[in-house]
Amino acid sequence: MQIKQRVFKWTLPFLFMAMSLPGYAIDGILIQTIDYTVRQKWVCTNSSAVAIIPTTDTVFPEQTLYIAAIACDYQMDKKGYTDIVYSVRILSPDNSIYTVVDSLPLINGKVKDPHLFQMSRGFVNLSFEKSDPLGTYQIEVLIIDKIANKTKRLESQVVLKGLPPYDHYLVTDNNNFEQRTYHYYLNPHPERATADYLYAYQKYSDNETAFIPLLGFMVEVFQHNRFLYPQLYENQEDTFAINLLMYCLGIENPTFDQSMEEEVTFVMDALKATLFPELGGSITDPVQLDILWAKFMASGGYEPVKILIQTLDYAKYKGSFKKVKWADGLENIPEKKVQNAINEMIYNALTWSMRSNCEQHPLVLQYCQWALKNEKLSGLQRKELKKILSSLDTK
Repeated sequence: MQIKQRVFKWTLPFLFMAMSLPGYAIDGILIQTIDYTVRQKWVCTNSSAVAIIPTTDTVFPEQTLYIAAIACDYQMDKKGYTDIVYSVRILSPDNSIYTVVDSLPLINGKVKDPHLFQMSRGFVNLSFEKSDPLGTYQIEVLIIDKIANKTKRLESQVVLKGLPPYDHYLVTDNNNFEQRTYHYYLNPHPERATADYLYAYQKYSDNETAFIPLLGFMVEVFQHNRFLYPQLYENQEDTFAINLLMYCLGIENPTFDQSMEEEVTFVMDALKATLFPELGGSITDPVQLDILWAKFMASGGYEPVKILIQTLDYAKYKGSFKKVKWADGLENIPEKKVQNAINEMIYNALTWSMRSNCEQHPLVLQYCQWALKNEKLSGLQRKELKKILSSLDTK
């Protein structure tokens, strides 16, 4: 069994729904999910928005299950402070105790309204071992309101199943592939990822513009679902496709260096650098916008959207393309002028894509609205984001 407690650093309690029940009898909800960005979805959306929390009733060995609690109708002391913790107990299929985690922080501090839901800052991250018995595990949560001296018990179940081989989930056609990837973050199924990746490689690897964002999507999924890695080692087909993904994931592969020529390795190094624009400090290639959007589609996380919002200050490069005398030949144009022109192209593509994704994905819109209100943005970033939001047709 692998288990660890994760205490989140966010200190601002975030409220999203009010209850009108009289009195103060602690109530709550048990959350079990494989969504590693669930806290971002809760914190980085406005209080009027209903958080998108995909839950699960099935996990596979070594897959991470996140367990959290949401509470409402708690008691405050005279100064408006609360003190609420929760404990988690998990029972094995034979009803024996599998693990117990006590006294996780739920709500500690001053609150505005005790009737409003708040999510725990302390999560339990649980990974079942391969040796653990398959079957149904009972999850029991006890919420304790220390000020009111009241408790709330919550129960749920999760089924531990064996992971089928990747070809159990083969993609049937392009429509099926799009359905499985475009809104993946709303209903994640990482067990399908190996089949999805191999389909993407077979269909799109000759089209760099289409394939690189898809590769970024798959890297995001695999990075946070390492229980899938054995499928990559065991795959005896599509050798180059598997080696490429493993290389981008930073997985050691004894056969990789021996099978790749130096020129191919150089290209893959450049590709790997392109896939992680958040590590480079700035966007230098329009394809990196698509990679960030792909990572959002794979996770529903706030961080890719935040990077895109911060890139809105590329508005300062407007007019740079016209200043370049392209007829002089690229080799005779200063590198900085060329990059400035590219940055203007990035800005134009970014504003279009952000407007489009705000209209198609309510969560992107909520993130942008929250960022405008709460994020430390530059004056230009704030101005550009306001301009985009005011132009939306979201009725």
